[in-house]
Amino acid sequence: MGIITCVISLIFLIFFLFYNRKNKAVSPSVLFFALWFFILFLSILNLYNIYKPSNEAYFLIMLMLMFFGIGSFLDIFLKNKNIHFYKKTTKEKIEDTEKPHFKIFYALCFAIIIFNIIDIIIMLYEAKKGTPMWQIRNWSLQPFGSSNPILNRRTFIEEVFRSIILTPFATIVPPIAAYYFFNSKDKKQKVFLLIFSAVELISSSLAGGGGRLGFIYYFGTFLLAFLITYKNGRIKKELIKKYRIIVILILILAILTVILYTTIRTGKGNFIKQIYTYFALPPTLLSIELPEIKNVEHTFGMTTFFGVHSYFFRIFDTIGLDFLIPPIYNNAYTNILNAEIFKDVGYGIGNAFVTQIYYFYLDGGYLFVCAASLAFGYIVSKLYRKFECNITAKWFTIYILIMYGTFLTFIRIQTAIPAYIISFIFAFFIFKTDKINEKNDIEGNCNNKSKISRRKR
Repeated sequence: MGIITCVISLIFLIFFLFYNRKNKAVSPSVLFFALWFFILFLSILNLYNIYKPSNEAYFLIMLMLMFFGIGSFLDIFLKNKNIHFYKKTTKEKIEDTEKPHFKIFYALCFAIIIFNIIDIIIMLYEAKKGTPMWQIRNWSLQPFGSSNPILNRRTFIEEVFRSIILTPFATIVPPIAAYYFFNSKDKKQKVFLLIFSAVELISSSLAGGGGRLGFIYYFGTFLLAFLITYKNGRIKKELIKKYRIIVILILILAILTVILYTTIRTGKGNFIKQIYTYFALPPTLLSIELPEIKNVEHTFGMTTFFGVHSYFFRIFDTIGLDFLIPPIYNNAYTNILNAEIFKDVGYGIGNAFVTQIYYFYLDGGYLFVCAASLAFGYIVSKLYRKFECNITAKWFTIYILIMYGTFLTFIRIQTAIPAYIISFIFAFFIFKTDKINEKNDIEGNCNNKSKISRRKR
């Protein structure tokens, strides 16, 4: 079953690579199927004594892949069906010239760095006492209210500020910095954004006990920004070589940093094993979780969309209105916490990498896995097309958030994380917009069907 599922992911990948070959950016569909082909390929190798996933786990992954693909096909079908309404039509286009509120941007970056430094000082003190790095990292990942040296000093107000403002905002710092690095003509602005984003990245990683995902996200953002700017002809020929060198240097730095952090946390000679188990683990961990979650009462979307509603119910609990909190919320919260419980996976223990299927299945079994995967495929495809027609700083930030959520499907569905949802809110409201009317000949997929239809009438 694993081989069949891997082949299906490869077929979808080839199709979307061919279909999107002329696109201005890497589509979420290409990323999704490339990622899962890589994961499934590693999984069926069964190296380092990792437990072999069950056929049911592979079958659920196959359903996720197929219905995600169907959702993307649906968006393509609807686009092509209506293309005759607006192909190569001259119209008045509303083009947004968007810029962030840079004073707010730099102020929040500075706040992130200050709080990170506070956490780093505590970590260095604990490390000096002989506390292992893996323990320090676990402390940083524990929920507020847990008893450990990092969280004990925080007040409720500070935790709220960190959770609702700083953590979500930190996610949009790299895409804004990357976009303006390749598109801005202001050299000082480029330097400031690069410095602030790099310091924020390094301090956040250290404050998180050596987190590596941030470096992958940061490099991926700059790489996509370079590719998109290059494909759209926004880079002068004399600057292409210079930017290529910068991107390569960032890649080398990211790789070296990941290797260093991995060595510190797991010891020498474990880097290859860590990379393998990092990506081969999800099918195995999903397989281990399945017997338990089959007996759990369905939460009908509350687990998948925990990031949307959780803060509202937490506020009720804080102000003494806990009687307004439905039992299904507590069930969803338990599901979220259970994903973090360590399990024996063969080569050792693992947690969290349960895939988005874990969340879908808890909400409604096989039917919800199919329906949610289809909706996910359709929505990310539609938003991607919106971005291709609006390659601005704001929409590039949204595009990166979509790609980030797509990439993390091997760990979880990001809509279960409140900070991820709030990041989209920041992406819309951190920008100020001046609208300029222009006349352009544009391709049909960037036009609005309804406006063209009204014009014809």
